[in-house]
Amino acid sequence: MKIQSTFAAFTVKALLVITCITVGFAGFSKCDAQSIVGKWKGVSVKNYFSDAYAKVMGKQMEEKTVKEAGNSAIEFRPDHTFIMTFSAVNDPEVTTMKGTWSLTGDQLKSTLEPKYNPQKMTTAATISISGNTMVTTAVMQPPSRIIKSISTSTRM
Repeated sequence: MKIQSTFAAFTVKALLVITCITVGFAGFSKCDAQSIVGKWKGVSVKNYFSDAYAKVMGKQMEEKTVKEAGNSAIEFRPDHTFIMTFSAVNDPEVTTMKGTWSLTGDQLKSTLEPKYNPQKMTTAATISISGNTMVTTAVMQPPSRIIKSISTSTRM
C-alpha cells in the first residue's frame, strides 16, 4: 500500500508540474508576444497517456479540473521570464518555478530554471487565445508517461 501511495503522490505532483507548464504555455491566437504577458490561472487539463502508462492507469486519458488537480498559475513577464506556482488539492505547500519563454507564431518555447531542469530541456507548446481563455497543447517525447497535454487557463 505504501508503494501505491508514494506512486500516487508522485503521479499527482508530476501531473501538476505538466499542467502548470502547459497552462503556462497556453494561449495565443495572435503572434504578438505581448498577448501572453500577464497572469493566467489554470482551469483544467486533459492528459493523454503512453500505451504502457495507460495500462497502469486503466485508461488512455484523464481530464481534471482545478478542484481535482489543484491550483496553478503562471505569470509571463515582458522580459521573457515566467513564474509558475502550483499546489495539490488540500495541500498548503505551494511550489514555485521560474524560467524563460519565447514565442514564434503560435509556438511557445519555455525552459525551467536549472533547479527543476538540470538538463536545460526546452518544452514546446502550441497555443491559442480566445478572449480571456488560453489553450495550450504540448506533445511530450518518450519516455514520458504523458504523451500529450491540453490545458486551459484564464487571464487573471
